[in-house]
Amino acid sequence: MSGDTTNVLIVDDEPPARSRLRQLLTEIPGFSVTAEASHGEEALQIASEMRPDIMLLDIRMPGLDGLQVASHMATWAHRPAIIFTTAYDEYAIQAFEAQAIGYVLKPVRRERDIVVVVDAGRVRGTRREAGR
Repeated sequence: MSGDTTNVLIVDDEPPARSRLRQLLTEIPGFSVTAEASHGEEALQIASEMRPDIMLLDIRMPGLDGLQVASHMATWAHRPAIIFTTAYDEYAIQAFEAQAIGYVLKPVRRERDIVVVVDAGRVRGTRREAGR
C-alpha cells in the first residue's frame, strides 16, 4: 500500500451503493478504492490479503453481516478503520461497540458524509505513523 494514499475497501451487497461510494471517493485527493466486495466472506478475504486502511462496510448483507465482519476482524493486527454505511440507524450503538470510527446513513451525501472518510484517513495515517 502506498504511503501517501489511503486505500479503501468498499463492502456492500448492492452494486449501485458500491458505485456511488466509489464515485464519491474518486473526488477526494489521496484516496484510492483498493477493491470492492459484495458480501462479508469476500470482504474478510480481500481485507486479509490487501490490508486496506479503511473499510466502508454495509451492515445488512446476506451471509456474514457487517457487524459479524467487524467482529471477525477484532483480533487482527492490521485492522482497517471501519466506517459503517447503512440505511438503518438502529445499529449505531452496536457499530460503535464493534469499534467503528464512523456510521454513515444512506443515501450517502457528499456534503456531510465524505468528511467522515477524510477524517478516517487521518486517523489511519496516525496509526500507521505510530507503527500499529
